[in-house]
Amino acid sequence: MTWKSSCFCNSITELELLIVFLFLLLQKINNSSNKIQVRDLQLVTREAIGHMKEGEEEKTKSYSALIWTNKAIQKKDIEFLNDIKDLKIDQKTPLRVLHRRPLAVRTRIIHSMETRYVDEHHFHLYLKTQAGTYIKEFVHGDFGRTKPNIGSLMNVTADILELDVESVDVDWPPALDD
Repeated sequence: MTWKSSCFCNSITELELLIVFLFLLLQKINNSSNKIQVRDLQLVTREAIGHMKEGEEEKTKSYSALIWTNKAIQKKDIEFLNDIKDLKIDQKTPLRVLHRRPLAVRTRIIHSMETRYVDEHHFHLYLKTQAGTYIKEFVHGDFGRTKPNIGSLMNVTADILELDVESVDVDWPPALDD
């Protein structure tokens, strides 16, 4: 039997085999490492994928980042970021993705920010943002293509040294019964 990229199955036997394969794959991934765990691995219809993409603008993501600044900073220099809520930013398509995305200006929302001072040139930034926000560009400004940005808000040159996705707030795919 050959596997095709589409999930069209000619009989219930092939479908059952595919479901068993997905279950075994899930177990193999979960048993191979404690750094990643997979749940609810399943076949989904094109309709379900379309449903997931609906309302994408309302979805949020949470990140943690390590930020570097060219100027020495103190704890008081970053505390004002904690008070900013629902900041609207305009982002032109970033230079790093311009070869695969159309040139456009997108308005995105930074819902909240929390800072933790590290030393005179570094701080941790925790963000909750609208899905689709380019985080690296929000930090360094992408040569003025993202306004405002962390650098412009703080009147420094800022760059991002580490970026971790902490959560993606979306109810998809549907949970499977145990």
